[in-house]
Amino acid sequence: MAFVMTSAISIGSSSSVKAAKVAWNSSVNSFIDTCSIDLPRITHIKSDKSRTDEPRALSSAEQYEFKEGDRVEVALGYNGVNNRRFSGFVRSVNMGIPVRLECEGYAYLLYAIIFNRSYSTTTVRAILEDLTNGTSIKISPFVPNIPLRNVRFKNATGIQVLEWFKNECKLAVYFDFETLFVGTLFGSPTATVKLKIGWNTVKDDDFKQRVNDKTVRIVVRERNAQGEVKRVRSEVEKYSNEKEIRVRTGIPEIQLQEIANRLQSKQNYTGFEGKIVTFLEPYANKGMACQIDGNRFPEKSGLFFIETITGDFSKSGGRQTLDLSFLSNQVKVNG
Repeated sequence: MAFVMTSAISIGSSSSVKAAKVAWNSSVNSFIDTCSIDLPRITHIKSDKSRTDEPRALSSAEQYEFKEGDRVEVALGYNGVNNRRFSGFVRSVNMGIPVRLECEGYAYLLYAIIFNRSYSTTTVRAILEDLTNGTSIKISPFVPNIPLRNVRFKNATGIQVLEWFKNECKLAVYFDFETLFVGTLFGSPTATVKLKIGWNTVKDDDFKQRVNDKTVRIVVRERNAQGEVKRVRSEVEKYSNEKEIRVRTGIPEIQLQEIANRLQSKQNYTGFEGKIVTFLEPYANKGMACQIDGNRFPEKSGLFFIETITGDFSKSGGRQTLDLSFLSNQVKVNG
């Protein structure tokens, strides 16, 4: 069976855009997804004058079809079976040959929000609902109930609020397209991608065993308003020294334990991790589980977590790079 690369790209009011090249990046370690789209310049210039393909400024009678803020949907695949790769908005239009649209995921909607709220008692979900009210952002149903006390935001952008969750509370913060997740652990994978080394993979040279010559114990440190210090240690038995992480006060101890264990797993993981390059099929996205059959390299077999996915699509072909890490035993795989 022949595989023909196909796409379904919509930008603004145009539903069948043909791109020369698409590149995208999405990670559970960041709440900003990105995508760049290269387009033929003259195809999307609106003008009643003759046009050339020479670099030049647009005349007063000409207007480029796409602009900052336009909605973007990108689906790519083979033989008309196109899977969603990116959803978001045009961040900037770089005129040239080709024209490049720099796009950003749904975090784009939070730049313009100025957030002024004070809470004596609240939850992470309640803050997120207030923050995204009036936008098309959805809150993940898997956001856990995390209580917080004495929280105050003054003239903070929506992006700064997400940074506060990530940096001050040490929470996982990322988008799954239009759905925002914030929690002590990464969300549970809803699907499993199956790969066989040398069979449906292109390259696995960068998928290697991690070198870790010592054990560090993660300690989450919280100081309350009375100056009392509480330390929650990760659940690890053998360690040579401790690494202290400061966290926002008010998070219950059971959830501080989950944060410590998540950071601990990343710190002391000694199994295989790294990048595997595949074609555009089987479909993969960040947050999914990945079942690896090592084939001639059985030591590479196992169940992993897709932290980051980058991809590109052009006349030269389509590739996606999966950045794999441990799949925490705290995470239940669904599907």
